[in-house]
Amino acid sequence: MALFSPQDEQVLTQHLSAIDTPVSLLLFTQTIGGGESGIVARQVVDELARLNEQITVVERNFVLDIDDRETYRVDKSPAIVVLRDGQDTRMHFYGAPTGYEFVPLVEAIVLAGTGKVELEAETLALLATVDKPLHLQVFGTPT
Repeated sequence: MALFSPQDEQVLTQHLSAIDTPVSLLLFTQTIGGGESGIVARQVVDELARLNEQITVVERNFVLDIDDRETYRVDKSPAIVVLRDGQDTRMHFYGAPTGYEFVPLVEAIVLAGTGKVELEAETLALLATVDKPLHLQVFGTPT
């Protein structure tokens, strides 16, 4: 059963049409002991990739693909790593991207595929003052 209605697909297809650079979604899952969220994450990314030919899904085994896990610093499963033209964007998503997590995933894909950052001038000026590595995590939960 599809997650997106025909109307959802139409809106998403339009939104994703801005993508002009290949985006790969590395999906780290584990079959044994991985739970249902990996199955849902796979369905979400597969359905998104079906809407735009610039988006591809590359599945990785969280347990067996240790080198990739270390390269992208993935420490939980399921995980989605967003790549722009093969390069890590450092935008990673953990768990099934449903509910509040879905829109940020779509926006991350569009950002990776267009390279266009839509931030206010004040925010860009503030970011320009950051002079050392920054590890930023955003947590979303419906409760």
